[in-house]
Amino acid sequence: MTCLALACAHQGPRPPPLTGWRELQSSHFRLRTNLPEDSSRSTLEKLETLRWWLQAAWSTGGDSPGTTEAIVLSDPAELAGFTPSPGIATISRDGPLLVTAGQPEGFLGDRSPAANLLAHEVAHELIRHRMPGAPRWFHEGLAGYLETIFAIDDRQVRFGILRADQLYWRPTNLAGQTQIGATGNAVPRNLLSLEETESRRWESATPGELNELYLSARLWVGVLRTQEPMRMQALEAALAGGASWRRAWADLRSGLDVARLQEKVFWSTLQSVNFPNEVRTVTPPPAHAGRPDGDRLLARWEVHLTLADLWEMAARTSGGQALAPRVRQELDAAAADAPDEPLSHIRLVELERDPDVRRERAEALVQRFPGSAEARVLLARVLRDDGGPVEGRREAALAAVTAAPNNVDALTAHAIEEVRSGNAAGALKSVARAGQLEPWNPAVFVAQALVLGSIGLCQDAVDAVQRALDVLPDNPPPVDVQTLVRERQRIGQSCARAGP
Repeated sequence: MTCLALACAHQGPRPPPLTGWRELQSSHFRLRTNLPEDSSRSTLEKLETLRWWLQAAWSTGGDSPGTTEAIVLSDPAELAGFTPSPGIATISRDGPLLVTAGQPEGFLGDRSPAANLLAHEVAHELIRHRMPGAPRWFHEGLAGYLETIFAIDDRQVRFGILRADQLYWRPTNLAGQTQIGATGNAVPRNLLSLEETESRRWESATPGELNELYLSARLWVGVLRTQEPMRMQALEAALAGGASWRRAWADLRSGLDVARLQEKVFWSTLQSVNFPNEVRTVTPPPAHAGRPDGDRLLARWEVHLTLADLWEMAARTSGGQALAPRVRQELDAAAADAPDEPLSHIRLVELERDPDVRRERAEALVQRFPGSAEARVLLARVLRDDGGPVEGRREAALAAVTAAPNNVDALTAHAIEEVRSGNAAGALKSVARAGQLEPWNPAVFVAQALVLGSIGLCQDAVDAVQRALDVLPDNPPPVDVQTLVRERQRIGQSCARAGP
């Protein structure tokens, strides 16, 4: 991954073109790419197959719900204009978003991204569903561990085998060289204890410290999975049952013999070349997996929307705030190219900061585009977040959830309006469905807290706000944390006064 990033730096960023883009859809992915057609199809097939195999890593089984947006640029030089990373798995306005680039030169002409790179990013999305609220060390460690996936045959996959270059110190300013010690041997990377791995701040780490963190987290996850399988299965079951990561890990961590793992397993791993690994049984992917259900060329305005998604991703990264105007530029260009298409206008409304103006413009879009599910969801979300006159709010929420029954914004808006009208059962059903779809989304638990608090389930409501805090991404904006802390305090106080 580091080598790919260095290759980008040597080439220099290059803006992606506005032509040659296509969209492909499958059961779990919507892929937008400017790769050649054959490489586009190969990428989608890899995504579906890897997703199917990776889910075998969890003992709880089952198929995670929802779809993932994937944007794959033609080569790393185009990606470098948005991020120095070779791949990113994040959350966009439409849910999970995977961004990476193809290979400049591929095997037999296939320029689709390398399988381990795709596996790493797909693993991140699965972890959000299956282990919501997992801390950065575990999240990155597990994704790094799972990216080592290797198909032994059509019935078994293996995780955990590391390459030799991942275990030895390789400074980025000496690309291709390995540091040699006084004895003439390669110097192993510094490995951190579990306590250090858990406590280090990833956001403020230097590049060298990040290398240590990534490797240490990956090896600790491997050790925990292979040496403490029952404990890890208990963790997976607790999270699948709705427990918060904070509570589940605290319970399991308390009985962990860390000294034994570090003394007998962790450090010996580096010396023996017998790294922790596991083999899992898989079934063949379903016949439809990896085969696109839809394949079409993107219009120019849709390419502008895709570039807006990329700039929005870049603007959310550390130090990227100055890139926010590029989002509006692309949206304005999309709206100019296709004035009768609602999506660019909806995105522009979302950029509006004045709540009254935002509400008026959302209402106007529903009138202008009555058949657009996205416009109805936008209005429901704006009314949910900004309030406004009570009249018409329940109708707007019902229209949104009818048009988009699996949209979390529509479901949570519907839940809040249902509980206002006295339909607590309907409200609880909607927030439960939202939680199944996006257990990593703080807004789901805030809505759940409002519903629970309104029917007198005070402690459950406070716990739901705590879950919202638990699933915030690492290093969240302080204002987001403060808002949730105040909400937790408000619900606790007001609910207690009202009584059950």
